Amino acid sequence: MNKFLPKTAKNPHGFTLVELLVVISIIAILSVIGITVFGNVQQRARDARRKADIDSIAKAMEANYNTVTCVGTYCALADSFFANGKVPVDPINAGTTCSANSCKYCVRTAVGACAATDTTVAVGQPAAGATYIVCTSLETASGTGGNTYECRKNQQ
Repeated sequence: MNKFLPKTAKNPHGFTLVELLVVISIIAILSVIGITVFGNVQQRARDARRKADIDSIAKAMEANYNTVTCVGTYCALADSFFANGKVPVDPINAGTTCSANSCKYCVRTAVGACAATDTTVAVGQPAAGATYIVCTSLETASGTGGNTYECRKNQQ
């Protein structure tokens, strides 16, 4: 084994300092690239879940339009409208206050960014009535910069 290792004056059986620094530098570069890519994948996955949740809320509202209890209008949102028995909540921020930067599911009067005056989607929200708009802000920004918003509104 010793015949394959390079001979140095001071340490005939080890690696030189330059060799160790090169290996550590390569590992550091690969780690930074891996962490950056992995972080973006997580954001996109949470945004995909947000879009799916908004779709399921809209579908639940449409499925319960003009039923026996809500003739001619949408029923208020209930846990029983969903397969898992709960109204969807944001994957990382399940608080009760809406804002443009907090990625909540909000009931709005117009399509666009969630505002502090909006109501958070929960049981009873959107309330029974003729129309609804449910929005959320996404973590990944659009190509123009700033936040991107996903909204679904009534079909009737």
